[in-house]
Amino acid sequence: METYAIISDIHGNSLALVAVLKNIKARGIKKIINLGDHFFGALEPEAVAGILRENEMLCISGNTDREILESIDWKSDKEGMDRVKADLSQQSISWLRNLPKILNYDSLFFVCHGTPASDDEYLLEKVTANGVFVYNDEELVKGTDHIKERIILCGHSHVNRVVYLSNDKIILNPGSVGLPAYLGNGEHRFAMESMTPHAKYAIVYSYGQSVSIEQVLCAYDWHKASEAARRNGNEKWAQFLLHGRMPKDLRP
Repeated sequence: METYAIISDIHGNSLALVAVLKNIKARGIKKIINLGDHFFGALEPEAVAGILRENEMLCISGNTDREILESIDWKSDKEGMDRVKADLSQQSISWLRNLPKILNYDSLFFVCHGTPASDDEYLLEKVTANGVFVYNDEELVKGTDHIKERIILCGHSHVNRVVYLSNDKIILNPGSVGLPAYLGNGEHRFAMESMTPHAKYAIVYSYGQSVSIEQVLCAYDWHKASEAARRNGNEKWAQFLLHGRMPKDLRP
């Protein structure tokens, strides 16, 4: 049997990351796959960078990792970006530059942050004027038919899901380690909500052709994380971290 821990979307939350890594270590899991979005947010980007350097894992780049690098050459209008860049060391920036966007791993996993083609689109979710919905089986099969690996890993939405497709493939989103809800703005304003404040990750157990998946919710001091976001001037993140859902006054 091979066992893998799948993590994603840490977003600078060092307290949540420590809790997840402690849980992974307690289970004796050695192989960790990290789906990106490591540093950006209202919390502790460089502290997270230090933790990641001390723990061996396979990492790819997420959309906010790319945005950090893109913003180095010009001032970004993304809220909180300047604070994140100021906190990150040159070593951490160099680490981001070397991350791949997608990976194939152990002949079992296709690894991406958003979709195989884009780090800022959702693989599983369709955003509409009426809310966020999971794509149907036919749409997901068509969108992933070029992928030969059986398990497709994605993050970006921060919502933990497992979708078993009719062609025997599995799409797994482990949820977010560090940000359990957020407000999205594109063509439509929408809420992504995991509905709990826990730090989330997933475990994949591979027994030849048989695969079992466990979604894990780790308790940590989310009150402390929320207060840190508030001190850094981001009340929205303070609420997202505390509840894992959208406050009533921010709902689309």
